[in-house]
Amino acid sequence: MSTDAFSSDATWSAIRACGDAVESSFATSGLLFTMGGEPTFIAHDPQGPEWNTAAFGPTKLDYARRFARQLIETAYPGAVVLETSGKHYPGEPLPRWALLVQWRADGKPLWNDITRLRGDTKEGRHTLKHAEAVITALAERLSISTAGILPVHDTATPKATAGFALPLDHDGSSWIGDDWTSALKQDSAALFPGDSLIGLRLPLGSLGEKNLRRALTVEVRHGAVTVFIPPLLLEAYLELIPVLEGVFDSLKLKGAILAGYAPPLDPRLPTIGFASDPGVIEVNLAICENWTAYDRQLAHIYTAAEKTGLTARKLQVNGRETGTGGGAHLVFGGPLGFASPFFAFPALLPSAIRYFQHHPALSYAFTGQYMGPSSQAPRIDESTFEALYELEIACAGAEQSGSPQNFALFDLLFRDLLMDRSGNTHRAEISVDKLWNPFAGNGRAGLVELRAFETHPDRRAMSVVALFIRAIFARLAADPFKPPFIRWAGELHDKFFLPAFVWQDLAAICADLREHGIPFQTEWLRPLWEFRFPKLGEFVLTTMHPTAKSKTKSVTQTVVFRQALEAWPLLGEQPDGGGGTSRCVDASMDRIEVSVSDAAVLENGLLLVNGFPCEFRPLDETDPKTPAAAGIRYRAFFLNPALHPHIPVHAPLLIEWVDKNTFAVIAAARWHVWNPHGVPYVKRPSTSAEAAGRFAERWEPWPHTIGQPRLIPKIDFPPEGRHTLDLRRYPAQSR
Repeated sequence: MSTDAFSSDATWSAIRACGDAVESSFATSGLLFTMGGEPTFIAHDPQGPEWNTAAFGPTKLDYARRFARQLIETAYPGAVVLETSGKHYPGEPLPRWALLVQWRADGKPLWNDITRLRGDTKEGRHTLKHAEAVITALAERLSISTAGILPVHDTATPKATAGFALPLDHDGSSWIGDDWTSALKQDSAALFPGDSLIGLRLPLGSLGEKNLRRALTVEVRHGAVTVFIPPLLLEAYLELIPVLEGVFDSLKLKGAILAGYAPPLDPRLPTIGFASDPGVIEVNLAICENWTAYDRQLAHIYTAAEKTGLTARKLQVNGRETGTGGGAHLVFGGPLGFASPFFAFPALLPSAIRYFQHHPALSYAFTGQYMGPSSQAPRIDESTFEALYELEIACAGAEQSGSPQNFALFDLLFRDLLMDRSGNTHRAEISVDKLWNPFAGNGRAGLVELRAFETHPDRRAMSVVALFIRAIFARLAADPFKPPFIRWAGELHDKFFLPAFVWQDLAAICADLREHGIPFQTEWLRPLWEFRFPKLGEFVLTTMHPTAKSKTKSVTQTVVFRQALEAWPLLGEQPDGGGGTSRCVDASMDRIEVSVSDAAVLENGLLLVNGFPCEFRPLDETDPKTPAAAGIRYRAFFLNPALHPHIPVHAPLLIEWVDKNTFAVIAAARWHVWNPHGVPYVKRPSTSAEAAGRFAERWEPWPHTIGQPRLIPKIDFPPEGRHTLDLRRYPAQSR
């Protein structure tokens, strides 16, 4: 089932019906359960660090502005764009930029002519005279004395006006201003040094106790009039924005920029955010009251991205097709923080924690390539040894909490357990960083973020994943999940890094949903599974089997090879060349899976990889006749630093099927990590077809060893690796 199947009217109608069943289940449980997400996008031709590792770059802001403009024109007329500060990380001199597309929930237009705002990064033609005209006209329209308008300057150039400040606030009934000149004892305010907007560099500490300590500023940056809006409550903000447009209209001003502070989060002002993130543009969806609203908003986002020249698809140099590499975290909560369903229904979060721990497929089936203990979304049993034991106590405590809820206590039950090994509460598969976090300005939102999700190139596939997870929460709300945690130990990575066992787990979840009245079909996840675990190649074997009449018949059986999963272990800190240290991971390992749909094929044959035998494990340990699979772990390329530097590169892998009766090779192929022709690729593939061609040629039929006899060495499979042949454990064989 390819993603094209989602375009089928019958299939999509069935998916929508499932969505209706999910909402009916929530209604029966009495829960208001909102959702959101963070899909990420890259340029079609992702050149340079800004589309690979860096948060900033020469073209990213231009793409974001055009993206926001396109979204407003096609889906949200009447919306406005506010440019504000985003996340600020150590080592970065300034906060990252963020663009907010805002509109009124009541349907009234907030902004009419979007061309009056900047939609790209081209140099504008505005001058300081335009800035002065804007702030003067604004003061007049707000009935604020223009005498309060104060020129500002940089200390290095005291005679050059950098812009203008208008002390401004709203007292609940009218606008109020102030005059700072007497407090500053000069007719021009000296700004703090820096590159930020002048609204962030005002000398507020030099003002008197009775002075107004917020101001609207206007300056010209890159030829564009830029208005900085001070912190305001929602009602004042909604009043100010149309007035600003009226000023621009009267001055016939186009291509200006609105920047500054957004009002506090409020359902009356839905907002979609665009943020600069390493390698991607991250889109923060507006709060959706149900899955239908989420699907509709996602459709708008993907359409606008495509029209802007952005995509959610990355074509790797060696031909593999992946998501953007950025997260597509799913966020769940309620309309307001204190009305969060995780507070109203205390068993919901503990049930989700237990359910995800019982089903590793939820951690591995939809995430990116960087996964495992050192990733951005480690499972709770990948963080610390004692995490499960302590979480059992925390979950019981949450379920026994009284009513009304002590929100801070509920949050603290999980904050110090749902985190990574370094104690980072944001880097967790189930993150409560925005549940009721007293240490973050936007932390008391009643939200739980699920982080083990990568953006899928196909919008409908991404939407189906969100419905799948929402359906699980509906099931948990209707019937809390109480079984104790499973101690997976080494089996967690050994077994559930293999596609066959991931699919088996997904099928079990879907069956559980159907048992709880939610008709989610397992096959809807097939396109996502095949995208996550692309097929490498296959052996088609013809064997002879006895029949009931003492005769034999020819039987054709297929052995399938797929990409499997691999965690990148964290190495010791390394000097980063700038006087600090950096976190390094070993990405040199890879894993593939071989599976058989009919275990009978194993009666007559076995698989050798670089001369060593694989051990197939049945999907159902109680029935050896069920389909079976095995993993192959190998060093794909040389990397320094890396774990076990003495281990050589194992690729290309020599894969041989050996007849058990003759011990002769009857099928063989080589799997290449890189170009099988031994020459470097010049650049990334430019189309999906070119990428598919590169990926396909890495599976090389190898007739040269067919017919050769083989000795079968006896090797051990340790408890942590019963399902996987780890070539690092054995001497290198000739190939």
